[in-house]
Amino acid sequence: MTSLTDSGEFILGLGARRAAEMSEDIFLRLRDLIYDASGIYFSAESRATLERRLRPRVEALGFESFEQYDTHLRFGPARHDELQLALDSVAVQETYFFREESALRAFREEMLPEIAERRSGERLLRVWSAGCSTGEEAYTLAMLVLESGLFEGWRVELSASDLLQRVITEARRGFYAEKSFRTIAPERREKYFTPRGDGTFLVAEPLRAMVDFGCFNLVDSRSFDARPDFDIIFCRNVMLYFGTDARRRTIAAFHRQLREGGYLVLGASESLFTLDTPFRLARLRHDLVYQKG
Repeated sequence: MTSLTDSGEFILGLGARRAAEMSEDIFLRLRDLIYDASGIYFSAESRATLERRLRPRVEALGFESFEQYDTHLRFGPARHDELQLALDSVAVQETYFFREESALRAFREEMLPEIAERRSGERLLRVWSAGCSTGEEAYTLAMLVLESGLFEGWRVELSASDLLQRVITEARRGFYAEKSFRTIAPERREKYFTPRGDGTFLVAEPLRAMVDFGCFNLVDSRSFDARPDFDIIFCRNVMLYFGTDARRRTIAAFHRQLREGGYLVLGASESLFTLDTPFRLARLRHDLVYQKG
């Protein structure tokens, strides 16, 4: 059992044992399992990080070693559910509304008007927030599409996906605490969110209705076959944690998934300079993005 100290730290109870340190062999096995499942890669220098992030799961299950945990992940009756919990433990989930303003200005002032003109005959807009975490990016994009006023009477399909079911459930619920609003304008919060009296805010129903959330594994190329073609794909600060091969395969799949002239938006610290890809660099006024064709 565990107990909570006055300082807020958990300590192991008398009947519990701290799991032994992760050996190099088990590190490699767990690292490869996580990489195959998610594309998230831990280098040899990140062994302590992986151990730290997985240790709570190992000890919560009462295992005395990471070797037992590895066996459980591969052969246990609840291995699929536990793998989701393991991925949840190692994935970085840092997000908030209106993150990285330059990309959003390019979306609002350059990409959306260009697509509105180019697709005026078809009147269909498709946008994908890939790796959406708890949904702040997807709802941000929905606000900007609404505020543009360019797509009234259009069919607007705004998809959002993440590998983890837990964060998708949170995104669908649409409850957000103060930390998610660190860069949003007060008038937007008042317009699109309702305070719930417990320090959280609920996304307005019209905005929630715009976004279709679902689980999606970016490193499973077969999953892309069932998806429609998109005008814009946002995948920001997700592939930072991917290995080179997973990043290359995902970028190739994004290229196939975009319509001709479509845009791929990466995070501010990401680029495709080290990869041989068919994308061309588009130098917009407010940001550098990638374009198909």
